[in-house]
Amino acid sequence: MSSSSPQGFSLIELMITLAIAAIIAAVAVPSYRDHMLRAHIPEATSTLSALAMRLEQHYQDNQAYGDTKGCAITLPADEFFNFECSADNGGQSFLLKASGKSNGAMADFVFTLDQNGNAMTTQLPAAWGTAPFNCWISKRSSTC
Repeated sequence: MSSSSPQGFSLIELMITLAIAAIIAAVAVPSYRDHMLRAHIPEATSTLSALAMRLEQHYQDNQAYGDTKGCAITLPADEFFNFECSADNGGQSFLLKASGKSNGAMADFVFTLDQNGNAMTTQLPAAWGTAPFNCWISKRSSTC
């Protein structure tokens, strides 16, 4: 009877496994990052829509969206976006804006909505395309 010593992986097998893992990571990580970015866009656009609805309700009651100090609604705090609202033309028009926070993953995204329902993407990361677009862009290389 002969005793055999346990065998492990050879250096070549280990190098092939590491190469395969690196290739998978090179493909998966950018896709995952885009997926995470895309997941936060509806938060901004749905908040803009909800804010516009509140402004329309205020307009029905007061015949103005706001005054020279700004819109007549309270803007929410958000983890990924800063929201702004400006009332122009004597309170007869508004512009809502969601800008990605400068220190976060959404920093290069800016979406707007006005009193006529005109939704725009005014800024995107360079890898996603060149803005502006007359719609809200929610994924890389898409158009209106």
